Amino acid sequence: MCAMKVSLYGGAITSVIPEGFLDASMLREVPDTQEVFVNSRKENESFVDGLGMNESIVVDLLQRVDAVNDDAALKVHIEEIASLNDAQEGFQVLKHDKINGNSQSCIIVESALKWGKQDLKESVLICVGLIRLKDVDTDALITINVPLTQQETGLKSETLPSRALAAYSLLHDMIKQFKVIDNSLFMQ
Repeated sequence: MCAMKVSLYGGAITSVIPEGFLDASMLREVPDTQEVFVNSRKENESFVDGLGMNESIVVDLLQRVDAVNDDAALKVHIEEIASLNDAQEGFQVLKHDKINGNSQSCIIVESALKWGKQDLKESVLICVGLIRLKDVDTDALITINVPLTQQETGLKSETLPSRALAAYSLLHDMIKQFKVIDNSLFMQ
């Protein structure tokens, strides 16, 4: 995976993102708790990371979920994502991994309304990473959204498209490279 180091939240956190992704705050307003990157690649450009041209990445700092364990916390965050996306038919977890003592990841697929229109449903594969920052009472949630074609809906974990696997690999790299540099970001 060819990813470059990036400063998040004014340099208080660092991680990596792939080449060809643009900071969305240059295009639109982004909430203070989020860092959003959109794929700005063109068809004629060549990248070797396996990603397509329509992915987006969101890093979100959220209040730490009070849950019995990290698996339950991840489930709370996934349910919130499905609710925010108006995924009325829910979601399906295709893969789940623990990365280290405070981090885990999963791949979910959900059917969401496109642009809020009742007649335009689209399936999206979401790679979700949760980093629990206990000492600052924060959950860092990283999501990589991978829109699916109609032919790709109804996927099983054994038949994921290569760009979905590339996004999941990127998520793992982002989690492993995620470093808090300045804890004052979390002070109120």
